[in-house]
Amino acid sequence: MEACKGNHLLRKIWESAKRPILAFLLALAVGGIMIAISGYNPFWVYYQVFALAFSSTKNIASVFAQATPLMFSGIAYAIAAKCGLVNLGLEGQMLSGAMVSALLGAYLTGLPLIIHLPIAVLGGALAGAFTGGLTAYLKNRFGAREIITTVMLNEIVALLVSFLCNGPFRAEGSIWGMTEKIQDSAMIARIIKNTQLTYAIFLAVILGILLEILLKKSSLGYKMQVIGQNLRAAKTAGINVNRVFLISFALSGALAGLCGAAMILGVNYKFIDGFSDSYGWSGISVAALAAYDPFFSVVSAILFGVLKAGAMILNRSSNVPKEFVSVIQAFVVVFVAAPRMIDALFSAKWLKRLIPSKRIPAKEGDSK
Repeated sequence: MEACKGNHLLRKIWESAKRPILAFLLALAVGGIMIAISGYNPFWVYYQVFALAFSSTKNIASVFAQATPLMFSGIAYAIAAKCGLVNLGLEGQMLSGAMVSALLGAYLTGLPLIIHLPIAVLGGALAGAFTGGLTAYLKNRFGAREIITTVMLNEIVALLVSFLCNGPFRAEGSIWGMTEKIQDSAMIARIIKNTQLTYAIFLAVILGILLEILLKKSSLGYKMQVIGQNLRAAKTAGINVNRVFLISFALSGALAGLCGAAMILGVNYKFIDGFSDSYGWSGISVAALAAYDPFFSVVSAILFGVLKAGAMILNRSSNVPKEFVSVIQAFVVVFVAAPRMIDALFSAKWLKRLIPSKRIPAKEGDSK
């Protein structure tokens, strides 16, 4: 009986994980083809990437430093996706949070760290929540599709923050568009000196766990998942769909805003025009690989952190372009979005020989 339950649990876990795993392996294969076309040995490149990422304490710190913003953006996209929403505005929400955190960090003076830092972090989260909530308002009030409004808001926010850091809030004597440096009392401490790994990573992990609990154990999480799975059934059941949409988008935007706040307060110490390395867009790949699960988005972000950090280190010692990681991220989304292709691959005879399926014996009394 115990063995049967254990096998059933493992089977259930495998059924939910097989598509993301195969999607990632296919993305690595396509990335390898691109690398080979560029004139490099993909096996050597992948070996070097993973070997270099864990070759020293500093490199390991770089892995988790790269993973930190991806955790926030991955969880942000996942929490919206659970409600059936497509939040393509993570980049804009991240930039709005980054700008507000930079201004609060630079211009609020005379405050102790215990007050100043939480204000700057919360300000970034609220800015992201406002930007995300605006999309939900447009959807609820006018029926505007979030796919369009989020993409448009990305451009609007990017232009707005560029104007602010090049115009009224430009640092005195600066040639490049940037704000003044934040106060020491608003800085997130670094875990290891001379690295970009900050204590913000613990906030990301804690949020991933809390949001997993929210989805599984709360009435709000239940409503979000019902709406995501069947909108018509949710409306029939009397769920206030518009309210849940607003909460979900605001929560997703707040997490993206925290991504920007973590980068400004812990890494850059000022808002620099064009500082983002597509952290918002990368969150889509992270969430897709995690099957849109908040906690597993943390794990997925670490995996992409390994790729990004290893590729950056390899790029310094060779001419292998680090952009192939972006290719892998893009193909992860493509393959996850094509479940029928994944299912067709899993139904292939050669794969069935590698992964034999064992029927679980039915219990007595079960209906046949």
